Amino acid sequence: MTLYIIPRKFDLLIENVPFFTSFESLCGFIKFKSQDAFDSVDFETVASQLKEDVSLSEEDFGRMKQELVTKFMKEYEGAEMQ
Repeated sequence: MTLYIIPRKFDLLIENVPFFTSFESLCGFIKFKSQDAFDSVDFETVASQLKEDVSLSEEDFGRMKQELVTKFMKEYEGAEMQ
C-alpha cells in the first residue's frame, strides 16, 4: 500500500490568506475568497503564503508522518520504505 501525505494547515485556522487552501489549491488551481483578493495578489505572494502560512514545518510534518506510519504498521502488515 502506498500513502501520499499532503501536509497543510486547516484553512479556517490560517489568518490573512486570501485564497482557499484545499487540495486543488495545493495542486495549482487557486480559488480566491474575493474578487479584491484576486485583483491584488501575484504569483510570488501566493507562493510565499503557501510556504509560510499553509505548509507544516519540517518538524510537524516529520512527527505527523511517523505517527501515521506507526498507526498503519500496527493495523496492517507491511514494511516501511525509506
